[in-house]
Amino acid sequence: MVRAQFTIRLDGASLPASAAQWVADTDAARDAARTIVQGLMRQHGGDPRLLGATMVITDADGATLLELPFLDVLYMPVEPVCDADRRPRVPRKRAPTRLGAALGPMRRLAGALGARIQPRPGH
Repeated sequence: MVRAQFTIRLDGASLPASAAQWVADTDAARDAARTIVQGLMRQHGGDPRLLGATMVITDADGATLLELPFLDVLYMPVEPVCDADRRPRVPRKRAPTRLGAALGPMRRLAGALGARIQPRPGH
């Protein structure tokens, strides 16, 4: 585990506010930076200078682990999570009732003729 310090550099100067967080590795630091940047963009997204900002991630000794431009973080592709136990869900087709199956050809014929089969009163 690494104690990562997240600092924003804007126009060549580091902003005084920063955050620190324990992360497992650089991938976890990148994910945390993405979350921080997305939150900042939600709060202050109207400021176009943020697109030129950079998130600098350093360790406890001050060594730079990553430098991520905000623009890259915002458009970083998200990799799908692989779960071996999960199969793609196929939507089930609803089984027709006997009456629905029997009326199917008549409905198609009525549709082709431009008419509608009206339900019987009381049913």
